[in-house]
Amino acid sequence: MTKTKLSPRQLMILSSGFSFGTVPLFLPSDIAGLAGPDVWLSILLGTTVGLLFIWMYAKLGELNPGKTLVEIIRRYFGKWAGGVVALFFIFSGLVLADQIVWYIGKFVHTEFTSALPFLPLHAFFIIVLVFALYCGVETMYRTTELFFAITFPFIIVIILLLIPNMKPDNLLPVMEKGVVPVLKGGIPFLTRCVLPLVFLNMVYPACFENVKQAKKALFKGYFLGIFTNLITVTTCVLVMGSDLIANIRFPMFITNKEIDVFVIFSRLEATTFAIWVVVSFISTFCYSYAGILGLAQLLNVKDYRILVLPMGLLLTVYSLDIYKETAYEIHWDSTVWPPLSLTLGFILPFILLILSVIRERRRKRELSE
Repeated sequence: MTKTKLSPRQLMILSSGFSFGTVPLFLPSDIAGLAGPDVWLSILLGTTVGLLFIWMYAKLGELNPGKTLVEIIRRYFGKWAGGVVALFFIFSGLVLADQIVWYIGKFVHTEFTSALPFLPLHAFFIIVLVFALYCGVETMYRTTELFFAITFPFIIVIILLLIPNMKPDNLLPVMEKGVVPVLKGGIPFLTRCVLPLVFLNMVYPACFENVKQAKKALFKGYFLGIFTNLITVTTCVLVMGSDLIANIRFPMFITNKEIDVFVIFSRLEATTFAIWVVVSFISTFCYSYAGILGLAQLLNVKDYRILVLPMGLLLTVYSLDIYKETAYEIHWDSTVWPPLSLTLGFILPFILLILSVIRERRRKRELSE
């Protein structure tokens, strides 16, 4: 891990894609259901609060140069307590990776081909994931740069093609029901787009020679991802209205069916699916890499690749039963995931940051003496 070196640009692209996450299909309905037409205010509020979390992740990395998050956990919590906490973090990363596999399989099964069983869909995605893990983090993050060059322009083109269908009145009235819906709408934004970025501390700062440049790249990537979130979610509401968006399963996919410009540009919803698969693959790689690398460090395995194939087989099997049904998935995402993400993305790094600051002050005091 310490021999792996990444560029700040790769971290910027990775953090932007990671924060974009499952936005194209899920986030618009989650925020619209809570904030109504004030979705853009919820995102702006969440962005401001999210800066505190990003600063915390960056500062934690600065105070522990060359360490991954699992190594930092064991450094401050000790061998046994740290091992338990690290195992919780590792297990969470692997479960989150499997959830995305389930999302993709469910979407394809629902919107494209209900006759195809889930197993081949999940297996194909995980085979590609296993191959990417074997190639290594450097190869994957270089590929992410290529993904970014292709997908981001597509997103901009789709937004532009939807302009004729936008209705500014769908964003009115502003804050009709007060500030509470805006605050509630910021919760799914934070839990889906900001708090998961803590998993990037498995490569930051351990994979960067210049931590200051990497820190700037982390913030740049965050703002780029948030900007993409903002225009994507707001576009859905402008085209379909918050009431409709809140009650449909895949709002961005449905919204893109409205594109019909000069007959040539129509039926582009499949493009949304392609973009989502690419971005989701980036997120899945980050989650699974963090989990497998963390497990390798916990077990003192020199090369994490030894664990890739067995974990890939376990992910394939578990992905079939991770959710019993769609209703259970919606319930889990709305009730279990928020406190879990808060634990992983705020409570854990906050405690580690406090311990890191105390340790740093003691070190400076000893040097001055």
